[in-house]
Amino acid sequence: MANTIQLKRRVSGNAGAPAALKSGEVAHNEVDNTLYVGKGDDGSGNATSVVPLAGRGAFADLSTSQTIAGAKTFSVAPKSSQDASGSTDLMRKSQVDTLLAGKANSAHGHAIDEVTSLQTALDGKAPLASPALTGSPTAPTPTAGDNTTRLATTAFVQNAVSSSALAALNDIGDVTIAAPADNEVLAYNAGTGTFINQTAAEAGLAAVSHSHAISNVTGLQGVLDAKASLASPALSGTPTAPTATNATNTTQIATTAFVQSAVSALISGAPGALDTLNELAAALGDDPNFATTVTNDLAGKLVKASNLSDLTNVVAARANLGLGSLATQAAGAVAITGGSITGVAFDGGTF
Repeated sequence: MANTIQLKRRVSGNAGAPAALKSGEVAHNEVDNTLYVGKGDDGSGNATSVVPLAGRGAFADLSTSQTIAGAKTFSVAPKSSQDASGSTDLMRKSQVDTLLAGKANSAHGHAIDEVTSLQTALDGKAPLASPALTGSPTAPTPTAGDNTTRLATTAFVQNAVSSSALAALNDIGDVTIAAPADNEVLAYNAGTGTFINQTAAEAGLAAVSHSHAISNVTGLQGVLDAKASLASPALSGTPTAPTATNATNTTQIATTAFVQSAVSALISGAPGALDTLNELAAALGDDPNFATTVTNDLAGKLVKASNLSDLTNVVAARANLGLGSLATQAAGAVAITGGSITGVAFDGGTF
């Protein structure tokens, strides 16, 4: 007969580990299908703890449905042979990829026409720049006395009108006219609460035709001080004026361009040694009366057409030339007394 070893066991009753086991003792609880073992030794052979060793009550079951409590960490991704169908089922990656296919990224954009009814909603809005409002548009009412670019509501206008002097002008009894005259105005009298006729001066108004002193015009004196006088102006900086045409000889202001043009015309064609006044003066001997000097010098010269007939002392001139008396004799009757003639050949000819 074979030997049979039976483990400590529980076939019914409560699930869970035995209250106590010996160290290394094994016990099986069929209620939760878990195998437990005594762990540790208290020194008397008793286990210090009882832990699950095997069985679907403590470990995952390969074939049947099972609820597993507590957080589980897998070293590799768990796999499934079928898609999730329940709300608490794990989804396979392929199933997730299928669901995400065709979906937009979390960060994406849309054109206006891709947003349902957005263009219609925008068409019903007013632009910020020059809106053309319709219906009965409203706005916050500014405080009394506001003088800015804020929109004025009808309430603001009514308040402004009622608080002005015009509010006192309710009927003809609020107007007192005494001996009216031309060009008078109605002015409000706060003391009597009525409008009375007054001249412009009485009402503190200036006449249509009036004048002001320079000091009464803000900043005018400063502007005038920065202007040049018409009479002998003392200009500063680099004043300019229109350039007169060449050869202009009037009281028109001459610019530097006009002067340079005049000087250029004056020395036009002059050689380099005579293109300045200093060089011309040196060439004329620095004689301020050069023309008179030349005229006087020319007056003392013989006239070419006179052929020496204008000599003032013919005898002295003849003597200076060494001509002697020979120069006064006729060509056909020359008489020589004394002396000799050198270089003259006398030839009687032949027959």
